[in-house]
Amino acid sequence: MTTIKNVAVVGATGKIGRPIVERLLESKLFSVTVLTRDGNQQRGFPTGVIVKQVDYDSVESLEAALRGQDALVSAMAFEAIDAQRNLVDAAANAGIKRIIPSEYGNDLMNPKLAAFPIYQPKIAIRKRCEEKVAQNPSFSWTTIHNASFLGPDWTLDFIVDVKERKADIKDGGDVLFCATTYDDIAQAVIGILTHLEETANRPVRISSVNTTQNELIAIAKELGATDGWNITYSKTEDLESEALRRWAEGDHSEEVIAMFINRAFIGKGWGGYFPVRDNDLLGIQGLERDELKAIIKLAMDR
Repeated sequence: MTTIKNVAVVGATGKIGRPIVERLLESKLFSVTVLTRDGNQQRGFPTGVIVKQVDYDSVESLEAALRGQDALVSAMAFEAIDAQRNLVDAAANAGIKRIIPSEYGNDLMNPKLAAFPIYQPKIAIRKRCEEKVAQNPSFSWTTIHNASFLGPDWTLDFIVDVKERKADIKDGGDVLFCATTYDDIAQAVIGILTHLEETANRPVRISSVNTTQNELIAIAKELGATDGWNITYSKTEDLESEALRRWAEGDHSEEVIAMFINRAFIGKGWGGYFPVRDNDLLGIQGLERDELKAIIKLAMDR
């Protein structure tokens, strides 16, 4: 049976990558190597992490760094997704058994989302992984779909800004969606690497909590944010139409990208709620309501 011991991580300094590195080390199951463009970052990683400087534009450089590794976890930022093509090629060449590319977020297996332009780079990387599996069956991939991110920071502000008491309520505010903490995403990585057969060549779908915009506002009000709210309302169908129009006109701004994302995880039937999840398989316990309240309270007190 294939086992994973040596794990390389890309994007290890980011919001997703850092908890992954920490959880890999805490598990005491893996030797962790971080690939970085900047060799000066070595001091910023926990004790026990091996740091290798690489050139992401060079498959040869990446392949050399990945020799001897069993798995590769990518937490590359949205803006750098295209750079993963070289990573996939290098990983396959180097004998990597499992790659987890950076496809965090909404369920891109949903055919409705597959047409959105902002997701094309992620989909292209997954297809590249599939091509490599066809060429080399010892190579495999898993993607992590967590719908919305959840923390006492911009990830909650994107849904409901409980600190400033403002929100744009989409589709009435009662559409159920999944939201996942960075820690649970990191746990999903552990679960994948310890359940290779069950997670091979497919996405896993996870969630820390299932909630709605209206529930988040109600919890904030329970915690004392009772008045002074600035509430607006919109329909995700209208956001989609405007986003497609503006994108076609060359407007690829963060505002337009946000319109696509809101349609993706709040639009009913668009992939933001997973009726079937892999939480149990991957060891994700999820959040109780009191734990969700604690996150909201931290966001309010920032």
